[in-house]
Amino acid sequence: MTEKIIPNKRLGQNFLINKYTINTLLEIIDISKNDLIIEIGPGQGALTKEILKKTNNYIGIEKDKKLCKVLEKISAKKLNIRNEDVLKTDFSKIYKEKYRIVGNIPYNISTKLLLKCIENKDNIINIHFMMQKEFVDRIISNCGNKTYGRLSVLMQLFFVCEKFIDINPSDFYPSPKVYSSFLKLTPRKENLLNKKEIDGFLSFTKSIFSKRRKKIKNSLDIECFDLYDNMDKRAEQLTINEMIKLFRDINKR
Repeated sequence: MTEKIIPNKRLGQNFLINKYTINTLLEIIDISKNDLIIEIGPGQGALTKEILKKTNNYIGIEKDKKLCKVLEKISAKKLNIRNEDVLKTDFSKIYKEKYRIVGNIPYNISTKLLLKCIENKDNIINIHFMMQKEFVDRIISNCGNKTYGRLSVLMQLFFVCEKFIDINPSDFYPSPKVYSSFLKLTPRKENLLNKKEIDGFLSFTKSIFSKRRKKIKNSLDIECFDLYDNMDKRAEQLTINEMIKLFRDINKR
């Protein structure tokens, strides 16, 4: 590590220190010299140093002021490190062209950050996030699995979601109590929903997943449920396409 920094528990800091794992992640990300990179929470620069060897188009967003000072010393190149809260950062003002996002994400901002990425997906090439394994498993889960839920539907609606590797707690300092996973999100080329349908569909999924043990017909306040397919199933038994079809069929009536 560059210098001894006491991790800030309030910010959920766990620094990646295993060089083998760092190299593996860099191979997965596969940065080229023309890539525009936003790194979220670079920490002490475990990935940053290597990213800078690949491209000059780098902007890091780090909330911890002490770490910003550490990061500024890790390379001869002038580093563009922004000392700010990523949840308040306006991505649309960072790059004019499409960019890639990389980050080791603390659990306490994971959901909010993913929602922010959905809002900015049209300007994003892809995203590589290190997150808690349990959280990533929920994102990539398919129908019929216990981990399949509204988060799975929300993310897969807008992104192709891929998990590459699980990462041992001992690869971090300090060691967290849980495993992490490395996730890739690629915005879908074709939208599964029209823009005008999105809010309604999200409300629909909230209703049918709110009572997981109940059949869909008992989760919705509608009449003549026998007119629709899959009403006797539970939400976790439906694929995203089946949910969209049911949502549209109900709206038609």
